Amino acid sequence: MISVVIPTHNRADLLMRAVQSAVLQTYKDIEIIVVSDGSTDNTAELMRVQGKKDTRISFIEYHPAGGGNTARNLGVECASGEYVAFLDDDDEWMPNKLEKQMKVFAENPDIGLVCTGITVVYVDEKIRYNSIPNLQGDLRRQILLKNVIGTTSSVIVKKNLVLDTGGFDTKLIALQDYDLWIRICQRTKVGVVNEACLNYYNYTKSKQVSSDTIKYSDAFIHINKKYYDWFSELDLEEQRMKRYYECMLLANKSIRNKDGKASTYLKQALRIKRTKEALLSLLFMHLPYRCLLWVRSLWKIRI
Repeated sequence: MISVVIPTHNRADLLMRAVQSAVLQTYKDIEIIVVSDGSTDNTAELMRVQGKKDTRISFIEYHPAGGGNTARNLGVECASGEYVAFLDDDDEWMPNKLEKQMKVFAENPDIGLVCTGITVVYVDEKIRYNSIPNLQGDLRRQILLKNVIGTTSSVIVKKNLVLDTGGFDTKLIALQDYDLWIRICQRTKVGVVNEACLNYYNYTKSKQVSSDTIKYSDAFIHINKKYYDWFSELDLEEQRMKRYYECMLLANKSIRNKDGKASTYLKQALRIKRTKEALLSLLFMHLPYRCLLWVRSLWKIRI
């Protein structure tokens, strides 16, 4: 069985899209655990109605809010399945996502985590593009450089791996998925479905974690201290590239958030490596964010 864990906070207007995408999966041996993190809207009423329609849906709520990491960890603890699939309340799965991932598990007994490609959707800018992971197998070293697995909603992982590695770090406000993938990749091999199996929605005109660059900067500081021993084993070039990827992620958040810090991050990145990603970001940073997204969609640039 797969336990689908959906954390939510005051997003009743978006939540049903995510829940329905889980209900309509072609892989039917699932339970859907919706965990309300201190919601004060009509989430509880909505989910109780849905639970009566489909007995696979269960609902957990608590107050006060403890954050998405707390909700995910609680969902994992309550999960009955051998596998756990995470789905954010504003994302949407394609109907055969779970089926394709379980096929990878069946064909590769050494794999403990399977991720998929995603369709990145910028709702306000009306731009979308696919981002497909291209690394699999033993990723113990590659994951230390950057998040080569992707967003939480793309992953199915064996439940025991999440529990044995400590679950999501409740001290982190950003990069929670990357932090967990670092630990899990030290314990298991990774499989990939090389196609987009979900819509990953971005709302640049509304409040998301992505709207605060400082949260990402603080998260990198936390992660770098937490895994100092592992990071120190990287060679000089790997450490340079790790810093490059950090600078590019922070630059992208800064451009999106218009907080004036992007130039500093991009210049740091360019001192490490002159890439088209960094040069184009520097060129387009003062234009509307849609312009940079449009270029990325054409050039297949992924930051």
